[in-house]
Amino acid sequence: MTSNIAKSLNAANLVARELPITTLMESLRALIQQLTYTNRKRAQKTTTVLTPTVEKKLVNNFVKPINESMFEVVEITRSWVFNLTEKTCSCNRFQIDELPCAHVLAVIKEINLNVYNYCSHYYTTRTWLETYNKSIYPVHNHTTWDAPQNIKDILLLPPN
Repeated sequence: MTSNIAKSLNAANLVARELPITTLMESLRALIQQLTYTNRKRAQKTTTVLTPTVEKKLVNNFVKPINESMFEVVEITRSWVFNLTEKTCSCNRFQIDELPCAHVLAVIKEINLNVYNYCSHYYTTRTWLETYNKSIYPVHNHTTWDAPQNIKDILLLPPN
């Protein structure tokens, strides 16, 4: 399955999409039932702490130091460069999300650094609390609003 569940379900139900909605829904239910059963059985047989996909990424990510602040992370046939000083990874995921990508995590684990030092302050509990610190109050009846006449005169229409 891909990361987009809608695309995955569409691809798996090509024939059923042409059927009546109730038949389509039953087909989707049966597909999800089968996927759930298959994944549950697979999970029950797994002996690793992490899922097989994540475990594979951890095992297959080999960290090779370039210098004191740069590291190459190799995964079978591909590699990425993580710069510790500039906090950049050549996959760009680290810069976009401002959270350690798999390559950065491999380096952090390898050289025993604190992962929290590489997470943006936007993800901290403090910032989260500050985001929702203000109250949202109900809006009273619009006829009691004190709006200037030039604002009242504007006729606002929905977009075409």
